[in-house]
Amino acid sequence: MTDWSLLVDEADIAALLPDAYAHYARPIKRALTVFLEGLPVAHQDAVLRDQAALGPAATLPERVARLARSCPALHKLGQTLARDRRLLPELRVQLQRLESLPPSIPFEEIGSILTRELGPLDRCGVVLEPPALAEASVAVVVPFRFEGRDEGVFKILKPGIEERLEQELALLERVGCLLDEECETLAIPRLDYRDVFEGLAERLRHEIRLDIEQRHLEYAGETYGNDPRIQIPGLFGFSTPRITAMERVYGDKVTDYPFDGEEDRRACAELLVTSLIARPILSTGEAALFHGDPHAGNLLRTRDRRIAILDWSLATTLAEARRVAFVQIVLGAVTLDARRIAAALAALSEQQEVDPDAVTPVIHAALDRLRAGGLPGLLWITDLLDDAVQVGVRFDAKMLVMRKMLHALEGVIADIGADRTCIDAVLLRDFFAQMTAEWPSRLLASPGSRAFATRLSNADLAGVMMSMPLTATRFWLDLSSRR
Repeated sequence: MTDWSLLVDEADIAALLPDAYAHYARPIKRALTVFLEGLPVAHQDAVLRDQAALGPAATLPERVARLARSCPALHKLGQTLARDRRLLPELRVQLQRLESLPPSIPFEEIGSILTRELGPLDRCGVVLEPPALAEASVAVVVPFRFEGRDEGVFKILKPGIEERLEQELALLERVGCLLDEECETLAIPRLDYRDVFEGLAERLRHEIRLDIEQRHLEYAGETYGNDPRIQIPGLFGFSTPRITAMERVYGDKVTDYPFDGEEDRRACAELLVTSLIARPILSTGEAALFHGDPHAGNLLRTRDRRIAILDWSLATTLAEARRVAFVQIVLGAVTLDARRIAAALAALSEQQEVDPDAVTPVIHAALDRLRAGGLPGLLWITDLLDDAVQVGVRFDAKMLVMRKMLHALEGVIADIGADRTCIDAVLLRDFFAQMTAEWPSRLLASPGSRAFATRLSNADLAGVMMSMPLTATRFWLDLSSRR
């Protein structure tokens, strides 16, 4: 049995983390050790062979990326973190290679899987066009032609991936239990890690539920169908729970696309923000669809300069009540109203309540950033949520996916070469444009109605106007107290 506690070095982990997160090196080592020790012996041996194959000159980021490639659950985590600007550039470069890997499964085996699922392919009018295009954490992508003319791809689950992923997700849940037991020893906040990891494991199980992804694809096609700038792959009629047959998309990862200049880069970045964040936030539906996994491998700039959004397996919906809470945080920021922000954080939390003594310093620190010239936009809200987690506020799996999505998209936009502040600039532009469009219908709306895309009631707007003198007073009193 391999003693992973000797092989996983705490100092190495600390070297990969930003200074603000270096104190997490010890719990990360403990979690990773428990995870690796729980793998089947044959899988542990394969991980060790992969590491040995790198040779003694391999860098630490290279070893981390190879470890992630060896385990589907870690592979997905690596893809999520690949564009996170808080990590070392050398590590991000290695993790970005996980976004799309060369195929490793023999093409004959792929053909056998398809035949078992669909029957003889010629009877379906399908002709495969080897080689396979790419491999991801749980699936491989293979091109085909349908009835001699339509081009498509099969997304096919890897052989044995269901059992392997289930083993790893069960280990993640075990890691959550361990962290709960050792909070004091590891000097980490008490967050009920078991629930957090169980929620994340449940979300990751959707990676192998291709039938769920197919429903998301259909929903996304309806949602974005009227936008000529966006392409959602269309589905063919012969998909199964283990195979998705969809339209083939030609293009480059948005981070690799040869842009014409700064204006072209910014236009692409703004379209990503509008389509992936502003559109769902400003949805009029009861539940808005968020992509959930916007790493660069899932975002292509097509030959006709559209944005193709791929892989909807981790998509999630955000209920109307939570979108209202996001808007209430913004209103609290604009009016420097800490109580309104605390109430909105409680509405977003899993328990529908927060500890005032814990969150008040976090909120005041966030308001200080606004007083120093920050904008009360999505980047500010994401930082607020991250800080709230550090003091014990619990968010469910959907909110965790949402936060990770925002961090990933921020990294993609930065890697395109656009200014990260365009996220807030675009959101504010789209928000105020929508608010302007709502004015005629507001004349007939009741004061408390939030039946608007902005989720602002007339009472909210009136309250903001009436609180302006108090906001100014708060600002000057705070400024005076600092002199």
